[in-house]
Amino acid sequence: MKKILLSLLTFATFNCFAHDYSGILPADVSTVDHLSVSCSIDGNMIPDKMYFKISTPDSLPLISAQVAKDNIVTNVTPSRGGIEIRQGAGDYRITIDKNGTGVMSYSIEYHCESGGDHTETTIVRY
Repeated sequence: MKKILLSLLTFATFNCFAHDYSGILPADVSTVDHLSVSCSIDGNMIPDKMYFKISTPDSLPLISAQVAKDNIVTNVTPSRGGIEIRQGAGDYRITIDKNGTGVMSYSIEYHCESGGDHTETTIVRY
């Protein structure tokens, strides 16, 4: 039984393709983080979407992310959960902000996909 469980856990680990990033917004209300996630062609797989989710351990101030690509902006909040942004290959510009003062930590999960398959995914913080 232990071998079966270990095999299942190993399989799950190798098939988990999400990427995580953690950041902290300083106390000033006007601070923002700027990131860019690149969804690149990976062999014959051309990305058709990026999955994105933002989380925070604190309830206040409220935090949100704006994900922009090809002049389309999607607003994402922790209460919205993860979403699929279907804008294809290229760079997704992300701005993370908050609505009040106080230090705020956050984490994001992001990954690019072609159909259900993971494709090349990189992130840069500006």
